Amino acid sequence: MQLSQIDASLLIPLHVLIQEQSVSRAAKRLGLSPSATSHTLSRLREALGDPLLVRSGRKLVLTPRAEELRAVVQRTVEGLEQVFLARQEFTPETLRRTF
Repeated sequence: MQLSQIDASLLIPLHVLIQEQSVSRAAKRLGLSPSATSHTLSRLREALGDPLLVRSGRKLVLTPRAEELRAVVQRTVEGLEQVFLARQEFTPETLRRTF
């Protein structure tokens, strides 16, 4: 698989699903319906070739692969936050330009 074939929009749902270990709680955080979140989980399972979350009694638990991905996904999301959310406040005193 090539990078251009990867749907990067799945990263945030993957991150939230790993954190929550619940489709319904992840759906609330993502602002999606449980059905849409379940569909996203199916797409993630197909893309990664792993079930990621499996039922254990009445709850979902992470597979070993999902556990391996946890730290990498966390760092990647933090990197995205730095790129897209971190903005430097404009302070005219620090500006060193001549107009």
